[in-house]
Amino acid sequence: MLTDEGVRQNIRLDTSDTVQAPVALVVAVEANGISSPEIAKIHRVGGMFQPLIAGEKGQVAVIAYDSEIRTFEDFTSDSSKVGAAIEAIDARTIKTARLIDAVGEAVRMLSTKPTNYRRELVIIGESRDRGSKTKLSAAAEMAQRAGVTVYFATYSVQGSVWTAKPEDNPTMPVSEMDLGGAIAEVGRMGKKNAADVLATATGGRRLPFLTLSALEKELTRAGEEIHSQYLLSFVPASDRSGFHRVEVTVPTRPDAVVRARPGYWAEK
Repeated sequence: MLTDEGVRQNIRLDTSDTVQAPVALVVAVEANGISSPEIAKIHRVGGMFQPLIAGEKGQVAVIAYDSEIRTFEDFTSDSSKVGAAIEAIDARTIKTARLIDAVGEAVRMLSTKPTNYRRELVIIGESRDRGSKTKLSAAAEMAQRAGVTVYFATYSVQGSVWTAKPEDNPTMPVSEMDLGGAIAEVGRMGKKNAADVLATATGGRRLPFLTLSALEKELTRAGEEIHSQYLLSFVPASDRSGFHRVEVTVPTRPDAVVRARPGYWAEK
């Protein structure tokens, strides 16, 4: 059952359009010094994105974010190029990570693909932003309007210390470890959890991991979900402009877990 602003709608289930629609995928990776242990893990999963998530007909682009947003590979169907791009990602600045700005850039890139593409964004990074100019609410709305689904693979910098090899841990300059830096870090931890906001706003999911094997499992799960989606279409009963809240349920299966976009933007 599907409701639009609480009103039940007549829906049509179409699996063929979903199966045949190619996937456009942007992979966005946090690339600062404190994430070095995770980058070492991410280097080893570059070969998964094309076959498991984008699929045979899909295309993948790779970007990384720290104090800048860098494009390592534009859209390609060549798995070897995607793997090489992931492996080339390097840590530069110590802490800065313009996550929300990177989301904006990824949405812009995905918006260039034809409307029949399924637009997917996989982010691998911390769940909170470090220095973006774009507001989280604005980035979430951009993704919603562009039909982008966000899967966010998150890790904890503190937790990664226990699973990383010594050579993968960054050396922190004294300037990054002073009292002011510590206070700023506490303040950052109090900010909104961008991973939860972006995943919920777009019908995606948060994919927490700590080890390499856990990251591999989460990416595999994301690929399985993307390639087992259903397309529900309907003609809205209301022509009101603005955001419409949509809810999808399975009345015969009250225990079922349903992931769907929370709504859509209508314009007159």
